[in-house]
Amino acid sequence: MVTYNKNSIKYLHSNINFFIDSSLSLDHIFDFFSTHFLIEKEKTSKKAIADIYITKEDSAFSNINFEKGEDIYLRKSASDFFTIPAKRLTKHGIEYIKCTKTGTLLALDTSNNQINISTQSTETEQDELVFIELIRDLILKNEENHGVVVLHATSAYKNGSASLIIGPKGAGKSTTLLELVSKLDYKFMSGDKTFLWIENDELCAAGWPDYPHLGLGTLSKYTEFIEKFDLSDKIESAKDNLWSTDHKMAIDPKFFKEVLPFIEPGLVSTVGSIIYPNLYPADKCEVENVDEHIDLMTPHIERIFTPNHQLWNHFVEPKNQAELTAMINDCLKKASQIPALVIKGSGILEKKQLEFEKGVTL
Repeated sequence: MVTYNKNSIKYLHSNINFFIDSSLSLDHIFDFFSTHFLIEKEKTSKKAIADIYITKEDSAFSNINFEKGEDIYLRKSASDFFTIPAKRLTKHGIEYIKCTKTGTLLALDTSNNQINISTQSTETEQDELVFIELIRDLILKNEENHGVVVLHATSAYKNGSASLIIGPKGAGKSTTLLELVSKLDYKFMSGDKTFLWIENDELCAAGWPDYPHLGLGTLSKYTEFIEKFDLSDKIESAKDNLWSTDHKMAIDPKFFKEVLPFIEPGLVSTVGSIIYPNLYPADKCEVENVDEHIDLMTPHIERIFTPNHQLWNHFVEPKNQAELTAMINDCLKKASQIPALVIKGSGILEKKQLEFEKGVTL
């Protein structure tokens, strides 16, 4: 008989219960989420969106012919390491998935609010990515169903207020975030996504655990990164195009927490300012107020339940999409009233640059 260790995680409106074979350990996965989620050992929630059972036992999958399944991806990335291919088929209302890199097996039983996972090991990084992707997928969908807006933006926190840093790939979001944290007494809040909603007529934000992708140019400015990842030779060999988006590395958020000031797990904050970086090699950095900026923000709002978004599982179905649309509009309206800045050039900030007509001091 299997003996289970119990754990639960909580983020905003989402709770997930875990029942883990005592011979296995998910400590690395919980460490990953502990930067932003509340983790409770030997406790479960009565209002969980899923009960996840994790064992080495695979007998429940013995009659599942994955050769007849369709090819899917739990995650598809420009990086082969982060790409997770799988086979999927549905039988008796249960979605069965086999991750082809790791052999990890998943049975998603929506009617019983239960997910069964068979794994031989949780020590490999590839296997951990499967668990991380499943947890993030469940929570992202559940938060969207609760009208929470997902914004592709980094964010920093200071004195009870969050600064959103918004822009396309390569604009300098991570560089700006690290400048605020390393020079201006901010705390690292989020390195990839920031969650938004309106509460008490204020725009509120929460950070999200992810692997921020940082370029060599950004990393070269911080000795702790150079030493941690032994980057001296790479930086030297790429010096002619150091700031190219071709030179990017995925950084575990746990590392940020080890070396940089970091928010407390579960922190929720109002938004005090919005920053739009446009960084490029230059001798100086320019900072300007911007008034009409919502057109700059809108393209970076993400939605999962859209016709062109292929879902790799259907454990959480879409609900309240009209409510989410209304919340997006409310967030944009409130964001238009918040002071916004554009940072151009090198991105190397000085305090004297960061005092503005509207009373925003970063």
